[in-house]
Amino acid sequence: MQLTNIYMNSYPKILAAIAGTFLSLVTIDVNSAQAGNFTFTSIVNVRDNFKDLFGVGGGFPDTNFDVGGGPINDNGTVAFGVSTFQEEQGIVEGIFTSNGGGAFTTVLKLSHSYSIDGLEINNSGTVAFGNISEPQNELLISNGENVTTVVTSSDGLFVPSVSSGAFNNSGTLVFGLSKDFDFDNGAIATGNGGPLTTVVDTNGLFRFFDQPPAINDANVVAFQASLKDGISGLFTIKDGTITTIADNTSFFLNAFFDVSINNTGTVIFRALLKDGETGIFTGNGEEITTIADTSSSFSSFLGNAINDNNQVAFGATLRNGAENVFNDGIFTGSDPVADKVIAIGDSLLGGTVTNLLFGDLNNSGQISFLADFIDDSGKTFRGVFRADPVSKSIPESTSTLGLLAFGALGTGLTLKRKLKQI
Repeated sequence: MQLTNIYMNSYPKILAAIAGTFLSLVTIDVNSAQAGNFTFTSIVNVRDNFKDLFGVGGGFPDTNFDVGGGPINDNGTVAFGVSTFQEEQGIVEGIFTSNGGGAFTTVLKLSHSYSIDGLEINNSGTVAFGNISEPQNELLISNGENVTTVVTSSDGLFVPSVSSGAFNNSGTLVFGLSKDFDFDNGAIATGNGGPLTTVVDTNGLFRFFDQPPAINDANVVAFQASLKDGISGLFTIKDGTITTIADNTSFFLNAFFDVSINNTGTVIFRALLKDGETGIFTGNGEEITTIADTSSSFSSFLGNAINDNNQVAFGATLRNGAENVFNDGIFTGSDPVADKVIAIGDSLLGGTVTNLLFGDLNNSGQISFLADFIDDSGKTFRGVFRADPVSKSIPESTSTLGLLAFGALGTGLTLKRKLKQI
């Protein structure tokens, strides 16, 4: 089984069929933006949980066991996928959820014909995932009892994956469609197992849609698109009303990645700037705020999230950091020391972290992520973990300073401009 979280520009396949390198999601609190203000819970790990999941013994090197995924809901429940191979049993695969402590709920046991691409969970514990197995690509929803098909390749699916932020608490999934895989004849649609609803298409202002979209609980959809007049931008749409979040007419280049939207309508995204830097930004149609960029300690970003309290978290690599890793650390702001959640070299589950990948953030400030770690046996293991903020106080939603200081602490840069509505 392959299990992958889709990231906007590279669509990395992070969990390969038995030995992929997959890492997962993260969340944080605005009052916990200092190293040491988190405790860490193992959701699942290769070293300890094979028997718990499959009821059989085994371990390295006789059993090839991998985990991936890690989207988190507001209850602190994390979804993940498992792939394992034993000579006696062949490939055993599944999607599970857990709050930690070794208790697991089976969402779906998969046959080897599935190849999972993207995984999301909502507050009811329902999971959405993509299946990219030939000949039929499809997007599916499962509540642990029933599996519902949302869309298949026969419907013109061109992004057969579930991207971060694409599944809301009403059970609605947002995705891209195109006729005969023609990007110039595309649309963004939503579905939950019934008839599909077209949100926006290329019959009007837009030429094509560049990246997977995101949706909030009010069914506001955030998406990147190229317009027929040559402008490329990031937009939201609700009941046909389109709002520009950011575009390439000022300081941004043409690309916007890792798009997600919270329930207040604020969008978080990664973007390239015309001065050559890359950054994590938030926007609401009125102003754009820089969370962190590559002008100082960070060299790149992969994965980010925003919750309903406008708290943010993201994965990043550091200048002179480790080689061949997804993230050197998980952070909540522009200071790699004060805003660190966890980083390579830190202690985790009695071992030392060697690789990380960010995934997502919930409204309690909890962060889920996948990490590789070396324990005292000298072996490297992989696991999905949750970071729990020691202080869980949440700022008043009416305090703009309290909400934004967390994300913009180090940069102090807010790029304000009135943005037109299309």
